[in-house]
Amino acid sequence: MPLWSERLISELQTLPGADHSYLKQLCAPDGDEVRESLADRVSLLGEPFALRARDLLHSLDNRRFFQGFAEVGAVSLLHRRGFAIRALRGAGPLIEMAHADGRAFNLAVLAFVHQTRPGGDELTRERLVQALSRVTSRHRFVVLIRRWLPHDFDPEPVRRSLELWLAQVGSGAWEGRYAAYEDEHIALEFCLTGEKVRGGGSPLAFALGPFVAHRAMEVLEPRVVRELDRYNAAADRTLPLVVAAVSDQPWGINHGYLRDFLYGRPTLTSNEGGSPRFTFGGGGGPCAFRDPLYRNFAGMLMIDRNPTQPLMIRARAHLNPWSPLRLRPTDVGVSAFAHAGGAAADELCWYVGDGEVVPLG
Repeated sequence: MPLWSERLISELQTLPGADHSYLKQLCAPDGDEVRESLADRVSLLGEPFALRARDLLHSLDNRRFFQGFAEVGAVSLLHRRGFAIRALRGAGPLIEMAHADGRAFNLAVLAFVHQTRPGGDELTRERLVQALSRVTSRHRFVVLIRRWLPHDFDPEPVRRSLELWLAQVGSGAWEGRYAAYEDEHIALEFCLTGEKVRGGGSPLAFALGPFVAHRAMEVLEPRVVRELDRYNAAADRTLPLVVAAVSDQPWGINHGYLRDFLYGRPTLTSNEGGSPRFTFGGGGGPCAFRDPLYRNFAGMLMIDRNPTQPLMIRARAHLNPWSPLRLRPTDVGVSAFAHAGGAAADELCWYVGDGEVVPLG
């Protein structure tokens, strides 16, 4: 039985509207290769997982569809390294994974669907930059974009307001170097550089932002903590837990943010053999991996889609060296931050593995 019938594909191709739906996009004529790859992967993983995947991957609701995609991607990553699905537990569900060597853990897959669009957001930002470059003024300035711009953003009101401000600066009616423009959709800050425009140059010196790492952590961290609390409250929590956080767009979170959340701040860093090593002495503040309440938290996979390669996913692993189940970098195959072999348990480093980009199918 095919994952998507020819009838369903034909009906979705002629369905009016719903162009935002991942399922409709997947059923477009140019989606054959991606559909085939997903179908092969689901078939390989077998029942009862395949039954759940079919249900999710038939949904026009992007949240449900991407939950299915996220589970297929995360489970496939581990399946390639010798872990098989032993059971599905609960409504979540927790996916019990087991290795031939007897090690087992529960996998919780958290799917994240962004409201912003890759490519489209950069084009919107570029429209703002072009508009601000047309400002008529002799005073150079920089702009800080504090929030992503809506896709239908019109930069002209901002440009006109900016020209009024710069006119006040030129007449001496404005004191200071800073100004802000903010409404319910956008937040911009402007700063004079103290320079004058030369020749036919642009008054806009440069644009900064938006910076997404902090905002992404504000979404990721509480959801992971809620999942850990839910697991602790479950009747069957004897197995260690691995959390896979799967995003439909690049995460954009640097290692420092994740390291502080999971391990705390390192008390010592070194560069042994050209590879940075981090020592965590327990004094780096509260963190998820060392919290006694989350003792079963064995590791976290950070996965997202590669925007230019639909048949690839990008993944990194953060493994807990203090967990009863000590997963190894070879268990995930991708770049992993884990216990440095031959060192104390508190010393960790990066392992390259097979890199970060792996095939979905």
